[in-house]
Amino acid sequence: MRVTVNRFALADLRVKDGQSMRELARRAGISAPTLSNIEAGKRNAGPAVRKRLALALNVRVSSIEAQLIEASDPVAEDVAA
Repeated sequence: MRVTVNRFALADLRVKDGQSMRELARRAGISAPTLSNIEAGKRNAGPAVRKRLALALNVRVSSIEAQLIEASDPVAEDVAA
């Protein structure tokens, strides 16, 4: 299982918090283009960036994470059966 950013939750939390993309990026210590790519699903954020984004949004890291089941994962094989 692979952990990634739930880009929809991230964007929703950012908008609900009243932050622009540029403001959230600044508060999280990443560039605005990087945040834009994360929200667009073009780039993933590693654990450290996910933590900084969550801190900047004042939410738990799990609030912006999604777990992806990969085809080689035994759980995925059980689901497919």
